[in-house]
Amino acid sequence: MISKSEQLEQLFLKWELAQENESDSLWQLTKGGNNITKSHFRRDGIIDEAVFAKETRKTLFISNEANDDEYSAKTNAKPNNIDDYRRYCETGYDDWLGKMRERTSALYKIVAGIGRMEMSDADAALHYAVMDLNKRGGGSDVKSAAHIEEYCKYYQNFIKREIEIINPDVVVWLGTKTYDMELHSKYLGAECEKDKRYFIIDHKKVPILRMWHTSYYQGHIEPLPGYSNRIVGKLCAKCLEELEKYNISLF
Repeated sequence: MISKSEQLEQLFLKWELAQENESDSLWQLTKGGNNITKSHFRRDGIIDEAVFAKETRKTLFISNEANDDEYSAKTNAKPNNIDDYRRYCETGYDDWLGKMRERTSALYKIVAGIGRMEMSDADAALHYAVMDLNKRGGGSDVKSAAHIEEYCKYYQNFIKREIEIINPDVVVWLGTKTYDMELHSKYLGAECEKDKRYFIIDHKKVPILRMWHTSYYQGHIEPLPGYSNRIVGKLCAKCLEELEKYNISLF
């Protein structure tokens, strides 16, 4: 039986080709940043398939796009989120300025019901899946996010297929702007129930938590106690609020 990682790689090869063959008129709508090219593609997905398969609550973090415009897009590199997260797990060092891997791991532990000190953030990085909506990446500011919406509209079948392959139990949507733009329900098949959103995957309802991006700072919420970093504490407090909204148990 073909593994999920192999299924994702097959999907990405088709997705890359579709990007490269994108019409110039569409390219003007989907492009983000100044240095991003049509062929620029960031792989993502399940960090460690063997570990993920054993998770009681399989968690997928969805972000808008990577800030690649000033980095890999300039060097024509082939960026890979899987490699980045594995390197973080091995070294314990998050080299991204906004500490996205470290903060995502802290959120994962909230969703999975793991105590703050029970597992290091670096070790937690092998336990979940990550994906960007816009595989090309963009600049540091999504602004109106119009190009992300155009990208989702055109590549919706690829995006939906990636989510189906990963088959999570909980989705954490890291970006309130695109969450509130209803990209999940307009293009990706999510169902709406009042203020809640769900993907239906393999006949199960998968909650889509409305979360700030990990680099975003909110002042109106008190951080959870015990966190030396107030931003991480605030992110975790917001995540806990979302879990309670969906009546998701903390084990």
